[in-house]
Amino acid sequence: MNLLQSQFMQLKVFAFCCLLLFVTPGFAQSVPPAPASDTPAATCLNTPDCVSCVPEINYWVVSSRCCIQKSKCCCPCCEFDVYHSSSEGRVTEQTMESLVQSIHPEAPICIMVHGSFVDWDSVLNDSYNTYLWLRSAAPQMPLNVIFFTWPSDDMPTRIIPVDVNILGKRAEYNGHYLTRLIAQLPEHHQISMLGHSHGARAVASAMHLIGGGSIQGISLQDCGIHICCRCRHFRIVFAAAAINHNWLNPGERYGCGLNCTDCLINLRNHKDRILLFYPVLAPISRRALARTGFTYLDRRALGDDVNRVHDIDVSQCVGAGHMFPNYYSHPEIAETIVPAIYFHNAE
Repeated sequence: MNLLQSQFMQLKVFAFCCLLLFVTPGFAQSVPPAPASDTPAATCLNTPDCVSCVPEINYWVVSSRCCIQKSKCCCPCCEFDVYHSSSEGRVTEQTMESLVQSIHPEAPICIMVHGSFVDWDSVLNDSYNTYLWLRSAAPQMPLNVIFFTWPSDDMPTRIIPVDVNILGKRAEYNGHYLTRLIAQLPEHHQISMLGHSHGARAVASAMHLIGGGSIQGISLQDCGIHICCRCRHFRIVFAAAAINHNWLNPGERYGCGLNCTDCLINLRNHKDRILLFYPVLAPISRRALARTGFTYLDRRALGDDVNRVHDIDVSQCVGAGHMFPNYYSHPEIAETIVPAIYFHNAE
């Protein structure tokens, strides 16, 4: 009984902290405050006006928000809603054909996936700011940018720990849709993916599928989809990754995720206050990858694949924040991940 009471209290603490974060009006749209005075200025900079640094505003938003979000008996299939940006940050409805035709033939493709509790207005706001953040880090280098959005903002039960679990599984399921998007993009293009929070779970799910695994009982082979690992190169960046730190190990939930991944950069933040409570979400949950990084035991389990994963500590910059504005308010973080996003120095 004491153990049950302890777990119940942990859930109550988690729910309270999540409520403080997610119910505060306008939190997702807000830019975090400047770093504390004791943080070295060279380490954490304030966001400059990047609009003048970027050659043009040119990105796409692909949505699975109207797609079926659960299926145990068939391959998920959906016609995506596709939008193109304007210079003011607004978007207009387009087609997948127009997106494919617009791809710069000599530039890699970057796909960014957001986390949970992100509504449509926040998608538009964060997409615009993230695009400026990424492009201002290397404005001289071309880059195709796609923001993938999934239905992450509904709360079926209104019990936050339960809804977080539901949305985590939904993010995982959207790994199927992410692979369908990749399969429609021109072959031989290098693809980088940036996943935030549960978006990292969607990315890990997609790479597990591409590497030969199955998600929720369905593989790419079951769906008649083939993505050639030898034809493409994949580089991955995780920010505030809300996945178990061991899930990329062989035999684990996303154990095939590194099979087709050139490199994976995990932005580690041991101060993330939301992910502090990640282990109480389910009996089998371990600590979040974003807080621990790849542990000693994980690195041993990865074997030769350990050379593909890299932890970069951003704790001083991001602090206790979890939402993505806490990341895109720091241009030096974007500069750090340029080799992964732009395939800079790729062989």
